[in-house]
Amino acid sequence: MNRSLVWGIALLMLLGAAVLAGRASQAPAPAKPAPPALVDAELARCRTASQDDLACRAAWAAAWDRFFGQPAS
Repeated sequence: MNRSLVWGIALLMLLGAAVLAGRASQAPAPAKPAPPALVDAELARCRTASQDDLACRAAWAAAWDRFFGQPAS
């Protein structure tokens, strides 16, 4: 009974170390492309701009990324 208890504890320790090592290897979330204040100011300007304005398209794409957390496609 003593041996099985020691092996069980050793197995739990190895399993815990493997779980912690797996969490440490995960990459951090990517940084946001622009601060929200800059994006919001640009979107306010784009409300009256034409649809062909490339800066407005970029601002809308950044707002999309910020809202949904993924690149617009």
